[in-house]
Amino acid sequence: MTDKPPSYIVCAANRNSAGLIVCGARHYDSIMHPIINATGGREAWKNCEQGFIDQFGTFLTREEALAIAKTNNQIRRRCGGDTKQLFSENLY
Repeated sequence: MTDKPPSYIVCAANRNSAGLIVCGARHYDSIMHPIINATGGREAWKNCEQGFIDQFGTFLTREEALAIAKTNNQIRRRCGGDTKQLFSENLY
């Protein structure tokens, strides 16, 4: 049995109340918009949770993702409000 490698943040993600997850380089970027529109539009996504996914496809809250990104030295730059939550701007 091999040990599972540590999680690594790979991209921004939004999860709606139905549990659907849409991913993109940044939250609500041009990649996410067509998928959001095809899966219920703004109404289905208006109260979605913003977070990230790791290389295993696991959805992580902004808070969980920040801890992982710090552990893996993924923080490339700082932005306002990022002491408790990860933002895509922190990654690149």
